[in-house]
Amino acid sequence: MAERTPKISWTPEEDAYLMNLIKEHGTSWATIASRFAHRDAKSCKNRHQYLKRRSIDWTDEEDSKLRQAVEDNRKAFNEYWKLVAERIPNKSWQQCEKRWNSIPKLKK
Repeated sequence: MAERTPKISWTPEEDAYLMNLIKEHGTSWATIASRFAHRDAKSCKNRHQYLKRRSIDWTDEEDSKLRQAVEDNRKAFNEYWKLVAERIPNKSWQQCEKRWNSIPKLKK
């Protein structure tokens, strides 16, 4: 079995470098990871997903898309919030559900 390396926290500089590499190489995680001394492809992918989810600011356009997606998918019980999130780039299903439940104006 492979030896586990200790977790090393990402620095803000690494975050910025990761985002620049993604702009340059897309999501070729092996290529991106090769540019870091102590990061593998999985770590880079997970960090990118975390950074995308961390963005909690919602625009009026995203709120509108959320409202429409919820209305369109109300009848789909299985995978409900995943279907909603597919229509709002850079937002996870958890973020969509939390936003919907926390903002009464969206339900009108």
